[in-house]
Amino acid sequence: MKDIEKPTEIRLYSDVCSLIENTRQRIATTANAEIIMLHWQIGVRIKEDVLLNQRADYGKEIVKNLAKILTEKYGKGWSDRKLLHCIRSAYTFTEEQIVYAVRTQLSWTHLPSSL
Repeated sequence: MKDIEKPTEIRLYSDVCSLIENTRQRIATTANAEIIMLHWQIGVRIKEDVLLNQRADYGKEIVKNLAKILTEKYGKGWSDRKLLHCIRSAYTFTEEQIVYAVRTQLSWTHLPSSL
């Protein structure tokens, strides 16, 4: 900020910094909400279609195999532990609860008042 000396330049710099920081925050909020929905949807898919809403021993093997394949395709971060976390979220939250939580995270109040 050494090169900025005039009050109008200081204000411009400050305003542009605020725009960048606000946008970064909205992007992070949106990304987090999408990740939450992805994990919940994965959990629901496994829970309802593979485990048939039951906790079966064979389901553990399916989850391990799925984790291995997903890790090969998408890299680390898709371990069986992660998938079990997704399944737990599907058992814990209903669709209404998860959608409501994400919707409140992405409310219009996150938008700047100048829009």
